[in-house]
Amino acid sequence: MVHIYSPGNQIIQTQTNNYYGTVYQGKCESGQNGFSDEQVSRALQACVGKDKAINTKWKWAGAYWCLRWKCFYPVDPKAFCDKIKTLAIGLPDDLDCSYESIRKYCSLSFMDSDPFGKTEIRVSNMDKGTYSVCRQIALNLGEELGKTTILKG
Repeated sequence: MVHIYSPGNQIIQTQTNNYYGTVYQGKCESGQNGFSDEQVSRALQACVGKDKAINTKWKWAGAYWCLRWKCFYPVDPKAFCDKIKTLAIGLPDDLDCSYESIRKYCSLSFMDSDPFGKTEIRVSNMDKGTYSVCRQIALNLGEELGKTTILKG
């Protein structure tokens, strides 16, 4: 049985045909799904910094979008930023993940759609620029997460 409390966060509580265990906020009891904090940290290190995809504080909204859907990170932006602060990334102060910097972006309607899905995401004309930047960040981070899986074996 899968309970979906909010888009992108699933809590699997009982055995299904394909999976058993608990998945919540990036943690996977059985190790079958999700990514470890170490893998997320490595992927973020490849994407955060000068001349990288996340080079300003507001662009953490793209990482939020990716990690919310791919790694079951918290949907609440404040809880998301708190989770990021627990990771061993070593961010410069001017690029830390802060609730104040991403809160208005995380409430945009496209954030409720899977950035990796095959369906078209409808975006208002006013949000098209933000959508394009956030989607590119989500795709880049998703690619980096894939590399950590390959490296980890």
